[in-house]
Amino acid sequence: MRNCGFHIRFTAGRRFRLLRLAAGAWLLSLAGCFEGCDYDRFDPPEPHPADVPVPTMSIATLRSLYKGDPVSVTGKRSVVVSGNVTTSDREGNFFRSFFIEDETGAVEIRAGLYDLHAVYRLGQQVTVVADSLTLGLTGGVLQLGLASSAYETDYMGHRVVVDRHVFRNERFETVTPRPVTPARLDDEWLGTLVRFDGMRLDGAVDTTWALPASLSPSGTPQNVNLKFRSSPSDSIYVYTSGYANFAGDRVPTAPVSLTGILMQGKVGGRTVYQVKLRDLQDVEQ
Repeated sequence: MRNCGFHIRFTAGRRFRLLRLAAGAWLLSLAGCFEGCDYDRFDPPEPHPADVPVPTMSIATLRSLYKGDPVSVTGKRSVVVSGNVTTSDREGNFFRSFFIEDETGAVEIRAGLYDLHAVYRLGQQVTVVADSLTLGLTGGVLQLGLASSAYETDYMGHRVVVDRHVFRNERFETVTPRPVTPARLDDEWLGTLVRFDGMRLDGAVDTTWALPASLSPSGTPQNVNLKFRSSPSDSIYVYTSGYANFAGDRVPTAPVSLTGILMQGKVGGRTVYQVKLRDLQDVEQ
């Protein structure tokens, strides 16, 4: 009986080893097939340029459609513009929208989504189909969004809606900021990326870019306009949101170069030119 029992155990062990060897050979063969057939590659899909609509006009032509009141765009995809992304919401000074620019002008896309910098990257070419969107103008900046009863335009607010109108491709081109001076500014440049050289904080006071909650007397973040001068008579305002990540950072008192989006706003009841930074890399000493 002992020999019989030993024989049974030996046979079961041998069977197990044979099955294990067979399974290993099968897995190796399957792995070879995957490698040969590219089944193990998970690269992102190649872009399909044919899926991106063809632009029908420049951003300057789009701007010419605005005559003083919001314009509801209709026309079966006949109004299509394209440009490269010039802004990022990573640092919180831009909020739920992004700007694109071509060689003729710029437009703000009122997407209404968070973390747009992860989807629409700086320099990326983006095409926008304006059909069923509303064209508006705020702070001199051209906007595309949904119709609104209270504002020029409203946020699209949902990924499905945004994807119906906004198309990306894998072409990237860094937009070079336009060199400008406070003494010579043009409304046609509103919304575009500009650069001011030789600017100094007015009064050279010790201050922060804005007032985050931790520095605000009310405990609520407060936006701030700071005046910078290139000469006693020429100035520009830098607008910073109290929600920006760098709102509580100290402002340099030495001369700096400022890069950002040109817009207009109200200071003391007057309409003034403003520049809106994307992050502190837009401030060079």
